[in-house]
Amino acid sequence: MPEPTKPSQGEYVLIRSNAESERLEKQFNSWQANIGYLIHPSIAQHDDMRIADVGTGTGIWLQQLAKVLPPSTRLDGFDLSDSMFSRDNLPGNIKFHYQNFLQPFPEEVLGKYDLVHVRVMVLALSSDEWEPAVRNLMTLLRPGGYLQWVDCAAHDCVVKGPDGANPTHAQRYMDIFQSGMMAVGKTPNIAALKGIFQKSGLADCEEQVFTLVNPKAREDVNVTVVDGITHFLLAALKLGKKGLVGSEEEIVALRQAALDDFRDLGCYYCYDVHVVVGRK
Repeated sequence: MPEPTKPSQGEYVLIRSNAESERLEKQFNSWQANIGYLIHPSIAQHDDMRIADVGTGTGIWLQQLAKVLPPSTRLDGFDLSDSMFSRDNLPGNIKFHYQNFLQPFPEEVLGKYDLVHVRVMVLALSSDEWEPAVRNLMTLLRPGGYLQWVDCAAHDCVVKGPDGANPTHAQRYMDIFQSGMMAVGKTPNIAALKGIFQKSGLADCEEQVFTLVNPKAREDVNVTVVDGITHFLLAALKLGKKGLVGSEEEIVALRQAALDDFRDLGCYYCYDVHVVVGRK
């Protein structure tokens, strides 16, 4: 029997779909409720900035930037699939481009950007791909330009709740997810990212860690984690990883049981988001 297929380099391990697009945008909003900014406060802004969003997904970060930055700002989104790009009422200064960010970028964009932003690569990169990704992204920066990377410690997500609560279903769903991440080789150490920035030659490196504790965003965090696990397990089935779950019906039942724990026990998922910046 052939070995199960692993995702290709830099490949997102969730199924691209309208449901995943909606989940990503809800996740973005829940993170922003805890982070509070789009561009790190240490990064100077000016009217003619050129900004790249690599692994842009739906493009929501660029669209939010377009609302607060002048129209003279050039905003470029790069992704290896355009299936989740949102083009409805898109501002004229946003452009989308095909690109696997582990591969060399076209010569015409090298050294052109004041800011390169990356978000949520924990489900796209294997542990040995993080440093090459940083070095490749640096080629986009002009001298003095910044790399800003926002990611999460998905492997360290925990279930919290009132004393005496026993959220066994929510915990089991998380345990299956974390085992599955290891099975497909997505095991990065997010806490090492600042060191990778420094090793790669970036200066003025800073890291902020935000624990997702804002109660106003807690329900969105729960839903996006549960649905993220669901989409991951559906993708894993397609990759032949049947040791995690046996069928789509089992996934549906596990998902509902986790949601019941949230409703009945008042528990919630909690994890850290890391924001790392460095200057070329």
